[in-house]
Amino acid sequence: MPVYTYKVKNSEGEIFSGETKVNSKEVLLDLFNKHGYKPVEIIEKTFVTDVSQISIFRKKVKIADLAQFCRQFSIMLEAGISIAGALDVLRDQTVNPTLKDCLNDIYNNIQKGISLSSVMHSFPDIFPPILLSMVEAGEVSGQLDRVFTRMAEHFEKEHKQMQKLKAAMTYPIIVFVIAVLVVVIMVVKVIPTFGEALLGMNVELPKLTQIMLNMSNFFTTYWYLVLFALVVLIIGIKMMSKTDKGKNLLDKIMLKFPIVSDVIKTMMTARLSRALGTLLSSGVLMLESLEITRRVLNNSILIEKMDKAIESVKQGRSLTQSITEMQYFPPLIVSMLKTGEEAGNLDETLEKAANFYEDQTGEKIQKLMTFIEPLIMIGLGGVVAFIIFSVLYPMLSVYQNIGNY
Repeated sequence: MPVYTYKVKNSEGEIFSGETKVNSKEVLLDLFNKHGYKPVEIIEKTFVTDVSQISIFRKKVKIADLAQFCRQFSIMLEAGISIAGALDVLRDQTVNPTLKDCLNDIYNNIQKGISLSSVMHSFPDIFPPILLSMVEAGEVSGQLDRVFTRMAEHFEKEHKQMQKLKAAMTYPIIVFVIAVLVVVIMVVKVIPTFGEALLGMNVELPKLTQIMLNMSNFFTTYWYLVLFALVVLIIGIKMMSKTDKGKNLLDKIMLKFPIVSDVIKTMMTARLSRALGTLLSSGVLMLESLEITRRVLNNSILIEKMDKAIESVKQGRSLTQSITEMQYFPPLIVSMLKTGEEAGNLDETLEKAANFYEDQTGEKIQKLMTFIEPLIMIGLGGVVAFIIFSVLYPMLSVYQNIGNY
């Protein structure tokens, strides 16, 4: 979305300046005319005048930033501070530059009389759909402080889940990096040294040894091509994951592995329970809650199934029936949904389910990492053993022949 800096004049001749994000210059002009401001100067920011307009240089707003924003906002609203007053404090205290610029823009628009939810909808790349819908529901019900409290809890739990995942993956990643470095050192340094020694003996090398020497020679000579190919591969996978077909393919590949598939399903169950329970508890209607939950799942296969479930609910079926027809979620969550619907406390049931499956996700991730660690070590041992055997075997044969003489 384009960023514009502007100067405007009110009916009394006072000049105000600021910065905002809107879809086009025409939309901004309409906004000024609607509120009685006469434009003096409007300039669109580009990457030439502001490097932060290039996405790779713009710092992302993380879940932890959103959790802190919602928590601080809720505390100030509960204390009786106005929305504009709370935003004024938050924009000064916020460290993340992207979120800080966003809050500055929101504050300026709030001062012009625009509603909080309307302004926040202008930043879909910063505020997720669940937060936008919750804020809108909070404005209608007059419970904005409670909404931000719930969202703070939601993002804090999501952040905690991500931290558990990162903590569980740290050691396997370190082991994998060390394994790769060991193999690279052997291919680049060790094999060429032994290769020179073998060539000096003027002996016929086995095919396996010759292949290893040729590979080592290729990597040492054309290392930049190998590095370039790796970078292209990583970028290619990342770009593919941003397309619908590419993401669908990657999600299907991940679900082919039984242990990984189990972790993903448990994680998606926790995410659905948390998002849907949070939305329903704030008074968002069922269909709208399902639509928003569908967007926060971030799994193409599950999203396709959710589309069918939403259509099923539209046709008058219960949520339990629709979720059961998906044939994706475990029987326990289906039973809990049925109980919650019958008892009339679906939001509370979903919150309990979210807590349970978030704990289950942490345990299953830990089991997955425990399974991966020995696989990496076995793989490293196998590669190193193969390299050593392919190099030492001809040398041992030479020494054996010398001993026979």
